[in-house]
Amino acid sequence: MARPRKRQRASEGKRTAKHVRRNGKTYEYMEYSFVTPLWAFSKWPDLRLPERTSKLFPLDRTLDGEAWLNESLRAVHAGTWMPEKLKQAKEKRAGITFREFATDWVEHRKKTDGSDLKETSRQKIRESLDLYLLPYFGDMALVDITPKDVQDWFDSFTTARPDADLSNRRAHVYRHLQTMLRSAATEPIDNEGHTLIPISPCRIRVGKPPVKHTPVRPTRDQLDALLDALPEYVRMVARVCDSTGLREGEALGLCLKHIDIKGMKIHVRQQVQRVRNAKTGRYETVITTPKTVSSVADVPMTQALADALADWIDSHGITDPDAPLFTSKRTGRMLSPQNYRNQFADARLKVPGLETMRPHDLRKDCLSRMAEMGATVPEIMRQGRHVSMEVASRYQVTGEGHMNDVMARMNDYETGQAGTSASAAGSDATADGPGRDADDNDAAALAGASAGLSLDARVTVLRELDTTKRAAIVAALPDAIRAVTLEALL
Repeated sequence: MARPRKRQRASEGKRTAKHVRRNGKTYEYMEYSFVTPLWAFSKWPDLRLPERTSKLFPLDRTLDGEAWLNESLRAVHAGTWMPEKLKQAKEKRAGITFREFATDWVEHRKKTDGSDLKETSRQKIRESLDLYLLPYFGDMALVDITPKDVQDWFDSFTTARPDADLSNRRAHVYRHLQTMLRSAATEPIDNEGHTLIPISPCRIRVGKPPVKHTPVRPTRDQLDALLDALPEYVRMVARVCDSTGLREGEALGLCLKHIDIKGMKIHVRQQVQRVRNAKTGRYETVITTPKTVSSVADVPMTQALADALADWIDSHGITDPDAPLFTSKRTGRMLSPQNYRNQFADARLKVPGLETMRPHDLRKDCLSRMAEMGATVPEIMRQGRHVSMEVASRYQVTGEGHMNDVMARMNDYETGQAGTSASAAGSDATADGPGRDADDNDAAALAGASAGLSLDARVTVLRELDTTKRAAIVAALPDAIRAVTLEALL
């Protein structure tokens, strides 16, 4: 047998008596050491490893020292040895419970652009934790959560409120769990790139839950009736939302300085939200930044709305640039979202056909109406301040009457009678808005025909058209086809 190299013999371990003085007293220790393996220096170049790795043990703990040395040497020979600093950090990570991780995660989580989460978003995650996740996973070590644990939780899920939709609530909470555990598996927690868990145990593929609410678009008469049914002090809020597409919080947050009557623009710079105070536990109305960075913009408005806002400002004697446009009738302070929603809920019940309408439907009504009026998709995205075409397409909602007109024009196109339904469609269009001219009717018919083409063929045809007709055809396409077509065009 060949003679072992000196370094290999030295790595078999060494025991040395040591005397250590502390606080004026001398203590006897036994130092156990071994030569640090060569491969460790290249594996952890930033740790500045010593030539020999050692550890002191009191004389009454020599058995522990022998055990430590033998265990370390076995790991060195197997190539699995780890420096004591990293080993302790790993053990610390292994002891972190889901409760410790999740409660800290929600308080310090940021958006992908580095900005802070909105307090309302944190509230939703805290609710998911308190009601559904912590009772099940709270005391489990993060590294011990397996795909089976997640599946068992998913299968046994029940809603906190008996009247809540099970599939919708479960999908919503699961997305929160999925996001947290993906973060634990992918975001490094130290300079060595270690993560809390090697891989996320969330393997369930959950489709989009059924839509909880179908947007309601009012006719011109219904909208007028709704505005009349609203109390005077909240009426203009609804009109602003339906005319400009502002979110209700953005409309409620408007001050005099945000209104440019001559330029016919609204400067969206803040919004009002109802959030829960973490210290008191009570809900309060606060002013905060808009939903996203792209939400901060100058939004065009019509002359009619500009005139109405000018009258509103004059009749309410608003002169201070920082004064809110909309205030509570009872307190005189900035109108709260809940107050507005309560009044809206009462008013909608007085208008037949709007019983299920929500305040946010006014925003969708505005953006959908812009599409019907011939606005291009980029224009609609700018008005709604959307950065995704997929999101923008969801905000364009047409009623059954519009679809009936489309199908009639498709039938005319297929039977060689294109244009015969144009006059009828134009005469009936006043119920939901201005009538389209012959070119618009032809565009709608072409949209029906182009929907059956392949994506490449459809894009080729659309690119040959002028901008106005192309926009009209794209606006009439079904939602799913419109989204992929827009992406290919842009």
